[in-house]
Amino acid sequence: MRLYKQRDQHILTDKSALKRVVGYSELSDDEVVLEVGCGPGNLTYGLLKKAEKVIGIEKDPRMVNLLRKKFSKEIEDGRFELIQGDALKVDFPEFDKFISNIPYSISSPLTFKLLKHDFRLAIVMYQKEFAERLVAQPGSKKYGRLSVTSRAFCRAEILEVVGRKAFRPAPKVDSAVVRLIPRPEFEVNNLDTFEDLVRFSFSMRRKKFGKILESWFNRRKLNLEVLAAKYKDLLEKRPEEIEPEVFAELSNEINEISNEINEIPKRR
Repeated sequence: MRLYKQRDQHILTDKSALKRVVGYSELSDDEVVLEVGCGPGNLTYGLLKKAEKVIGIEKDPRMVNLLRKKFSKEIEDGRFELIQGDALKVDFPEFDKFISNIPYSISSPLTFKLLKHDFRLAIVMYQKEFAERLVAQPGSKKYGRLSVTSRAFCRAEILEVVGRKAFRPAPKVDSAVVRLIPRPEFEVNNLDTFEDLVRFSFSMRRKKFGKILESWFNRRKLNLEVLAAKYKDLLEKRPEEIEPEVFAELSNEINEISNEINEIPKRR
């Protein structure tokens, strides 16, 4: 178990919890599943019973060897495809559903990589605190960049909290099973502008939004006065008080203004 701990792996061993995770995925026999961090294959085993095919990504070479032996028949039949590598670096193959107990240290970058792919449903085991930040509402202490940005891609819901004793080795915190449905809550015209605005705003979360916008606009060489009147009610608020859709609306207008400025012919 020491090897797992060194590699940030907490293997879900509780059989009832494993069964519930597979159940939440609502798999049919014509669907392809992507699983990241297969470990010894506890979850993989349940997924192979339901899905047409499981594609696993595993970084640890010792676990890869174990999986190859454990699922040699499924690999030979083409029902299990194993990719050895770092899930943040390898290209994701095409898949229908993402079902994983992921390494907690890569939760944020892996989630945003996932959300930029085409899929039907994701059931992900996260650290409980990360899951709470993912679904946090405006005004709460856990509401932040993750809460806002994720809503441009999906709807997230905590399905259950899983105690630390369900894992080996046991982590220091509880975990949570989260369902992600790739259905954006609002439209974003330019993801780069939206993500940059949200990232910048929450990096200065103790300041009032008016000061934050002023700094952000100056960095982009734009005139804040164009939008100041329309959004004057926001200027005295702090980022955690602003709804996700408002960030989206504001970034959409900023993007339009930027495009208009770029389209103005330069005087000779």
